[in-house]
This record gives sequence, structure tokens and C-alpha cells, in this order.
Amino acid sequence: MATNVSERIHTLQDILDALQEQATAVTEDVDPRADEDAALYCAGQLMAIARTTATISTMMDDLWATNTGGGS
Repeated sequence: MATNVSERIHTLQDILDALQEQATAVTEDVDPRADEDAALYCAGQLMAIARTTATISTMMDDLWATNTGGGS
């Protein structure tokens, strides 16, 4: 089971890395100072990325706890 959990954790880490790249792209592609619509777009995108990141981090903690037999 450890290999399976380890593989899942690595996959989730890959997703976190992709989300970080996406967050960087949002701030590079859109100037939130340009107008209110751009600022709202950036805020919405970054909030969605932050929520997804938090969810995935919790999933990783839960998988690690399963792998080690302990709580996180």
C-alpha cells in the first residue's frame, strides 16, 4: 500500500505544482490595476486556486496519515 499512497502523493504534488504555475500565469497575464473587471477576474482565479490547493493539501495529509498509521 505504501507504494500506492506514495504514487498518489506524488501525483497530488504534481497537481499542486501545476496550480502554482497557473497562479503565476494569472498575475502575469492580467494586470489587476488596469480596471475593476481585471482585478475581479484575478481575485476569482486566485481564490479558486487557493481553495483547490487547500483541498489537495488536506488530501495529501490524509493519505500520509493512512500510510503511517497516524493522524495528521
